[in-house]
Amino acid sequence: MDARWAALATSAKDTAGNRVQSRYQRQAAHEVLNLDAECSARDIAVTAMAMFLFWTERPERFLSDAAFRLQLVKRVRALSSRNSGLRYDHRTGRQERVYRELSPKAGMIVARDLTAAFGGAGLKLAELEKRDQERKQAMTDEINQALRDLV
Repeated sequence: MDARWAALATSAKDTAGNRVQSRYQRQAAHEVLNLDAECSARDIAVTAMAMFLFWTERPERFLSDAAFRLQLVKRVRALSSRNSGLRYDHRTGRQERVYRELSPKAGMIVARDLTAAFGGAGLKLAELEKRDQERKQAMTDEINQALRDLV
């Protein structure tokens, strides 16, 4: 997983330095570099795979694949402190937290990269988790049936 994130960060570094790119690709590359600067590869991989696990267990929570991808990027970006800032509200005299939104096109580019890097592993993890739950349920059913046979 660390190697996949390192490859993604290296690709983002190349893209961010190239001015002959779409601005959305550059914005997505800068976002990946921000994540790489502040977060460990393990945290990013765990968060991304957890989102894929959540998606397979509860697909009704997402209206579409695009909605899932947007939430994937939001959850991964939440690991970094750079996705939010503070703003002073003159009416209340307090600072308020403001979340910096990524443009939808740049978000989809980051989501595509995260899906390519961690999607397969996340889906495999979900499959293994489902298999473990089925085994536990079968064992519970077997114990319950044995108890019924005793009575």
